Amino acid sequence: MRKHYKKLIKTVESFGKAKILVLGDLVLDRFWFGTVQRISREAPVPIVKLAKSSIAPGCGANCASNLASLGAKVVIFGVIGKDSEGDSLIKLLKKLGAETRFVLQEKNFFTPTKTRILAGSLHGPKQQLVRVDSGEESVFEQRIYLKAEKILKKVIVNVSCAIISDYGYGLFKNKKIFEISKMAGITGVDSRFSLLDFKGATTATPNEEEFEKAIKKPLPENLSEFEKEGERLRAQLELDALLVTRGSKGMALFEKGKKAVHIDIVGKDEVVDVTGAGDTVMATYILSLSTGADFVEAANIANVAGGIVVQKPGTATVSQKELISQLDKWGRNLL
Repeated sequence: MRKHYKKLIKTVESFGKAKILVLGDLVLDRFWFGTVQRISREAPVPIVKLAKSSIAPGCGANCASNLASLGAKVVIFGVIGKDSEGDSLIKLLKKLGAETRFVLQEKNFFTPTKTRILAGSLHGPKQQLVRVDSGEESVFEQRIYLKAEKILKKVIVNVSCAIISDYGYGLFKNKKIFEISKMAGITGVDSRFSLLDFKGATTATPNEEEFEKAIKKPLPENLSEFEKEGERLRAQLELDALLVTRGSKGMALFEKGKKAVHIDIVGKDEVVDVTGAGDTVMATYILSLSTGADFVEAANIANVAGGIVVQKPGTATVSQKELISQLDKWGRNLL
């Protein structure tokens, strides 16, 4: 049965009523853009002349950025360093209107940072040559965990939904952080490496690689077998719904007590950049659920948001206006 796309638009229009907590790994994304001049004599690598640079919120911070862009009230919780990268990240998030007073800035902690160098010809498209990661060496001391627990208990009672953004930097090694987060009405999990650690959340949005890691076997090519594995994983994690993002294959939704729903991609097939697309999907999906959409409706709205953001370079977001416009354009083709 097809959902009337006008209802989806009304859902998006009500995003401003929601107050969402994003807790997890906050990362600074840095981009260096340049032109390739020649090959170095020192090593077989291109010499890049830097033309411009930019920074953006990454990982959990990008999820928060998407929520803010979509009109929601955003509260952010996480740990970053007392360093220039951490200061830059806080400034970016404040500029977006997000509430950052619960972000812990700690000494002897380094803000995770991903620096991407993109280059090409002078007037041609730029492609990523290399990514340099830093900040992974930070250690979550017990005092940081205890401080985080105390603050999170105060924050969680004032939000309707919580999004867990786990990129493996260490915050969720303290199991109490996840247990406290479940006090929110709806808890969504986006975990890069450890989905099985988040049993009892409301929903989760793994991509195919994360799905394979969780089921501990290659992705089944047979659709029937894939559906069995999807439902088995949903039940194992005790989720109300599991949304698997499948790139060019769209999405698959496994909801408790219902048949699997497969959602085709919308928009153009050409992908410009998938950086941060998972954050966009999670933000839109949970935001839709928080404002009254069911799981199928929320997945369709998130699918459209993902279709928009992959057409943009770098760590991008989707605005409420863009999403409504594309829902109106593509809506008749949605489930």
